[in-house]
Amino acid sequence: MAQRLEIKLKQPNPLFEKWLEKWLEDAERRNTKSQYKLREALQALRSYPLPLSSGRECAILRGFGTTLCNLIDEELRLYNVKHKNDVPLQSTMQTFESDVKQLVESVKKSKCRNSPKKTQTKITKKVQKAIAEEEERQRQVVMSPGSFRIILLVDTQETSGKNKRTLDQTRSYLESFELLYEVRRLTIGDFLWIARDQEGNELVLPFIVERKRFDDLASSIRDGRFHEQKHRLRQCGLQNVIYLVEDYGDNEHLGLPMESLQQAIVNTQIHSGFTIAHTQNNFRSMKHLQGVTKTLIRCFKEKVLLSTAKENLRPYHSSADMVGLLKFRTLYEDSARGAQLTVREIFVQQLLQLHSLSLEKALAIVEVYPTPRLLLDAFERCTTEKKRNCC
Repeated sequence: MAQRLEIKLKQPNPLFEKWLEKWLEDAERRNTKSQYKLREALQALRSYPLPLSSGRECAILRGFGTTLCNLIDEELRLYNVKHKNDVPLQSTMQTFESDVKQLVESVKKSKCRNSPKKTQTKITKKVQKAIAEEEERQRQVVMSPGSFRIILLVDTQETSGKNKRTLDQTRSYLESFELLYEVRRLTIGDFLWIARDQEGNELVLPFIVERKRFDDLASSIRDGRFHEQKHRLRQCGLQNVIYLVEDYGDNEHLGLPMESLQQAIVNTQIHSGFTIAHTQNNFRSMKHLQGVTKTLIRCFKEKVLLSTAKENLRPYHSSADMVGLLKFRTLYEDSARGAQLTVREIFVQQLLQLHSLSLEKALAIVEVYPTPRLLLDAFERCTTEKKRNCC
């Protein structure tokens, strides 16, 4: 059985604390603004449980900006020059790690001597479920030609909601076209296609549809969902995104000028690389989906399909005999809002909530400043208002 060891140092970085205390005392005496940052940095340093060997390593803690880190490195350089015959401060971390390894090995040997017999570790249902889910994600699925059916998946929002008449029409039209479809909750897009074999394995074809009526499009632009949805569609792993734009009656009283909506559609096609489809009503939209479904059935029926991790996906070519596809469960879990997002991806979504900030501008910002902390540090280093506006 595993044993957890908790090792704490009373004062992992005494030298750095001493310098910060001195600088803080001086700042408080002169009543400068730097005292607030120094106090925050000192508190963070005291809470950190491991030794730090340089000012640069301190950058991971709150309150440590570039200036303070450089100041510590300069003080450290002078200290090492003055105490060159002593043990270098940089070796503290190596010594600490060595001591921890020795302690762990000592506990292991002691445990082996004192434990009479190995006892079987009980695995909780939660752990068993997590193990099973991970094994399922790693399991390879291969579908040979003729062993699978292609099914259109329809998001529940397209068949249930306030406008029951229109939503009922969606199912009615699909049934009249004799399309094989299923309604289920999708975490990305409104329509997509899966290949399902006799064992129930499901692989997602590299095509997805986001359907927008002009009034819905105007609403999503006003509340910021427009750019956030496009970003999620680009990141989901399905290479061919179809943006299906549907007329709303006579396209009057939309909430935004028609010219602005048309410009947004053009930007979506050019900058985001989405395929734009324009239909006059719900019937024409379902008719378009029927045509796409028949085309996909014809293109994929003679291909070998195999499950592939998202990072190993290759661009789809219609001439290829073997195609790597995502599992539906993988797409569903990874595309859920907030699921396994990096700091960079969360920062992009936060920026998209700002008025008039497009996806392209947000991506350009995170290219230079991948985290909010880096942007704030750069802002603080600016000495004039003009420089801050250019930051």
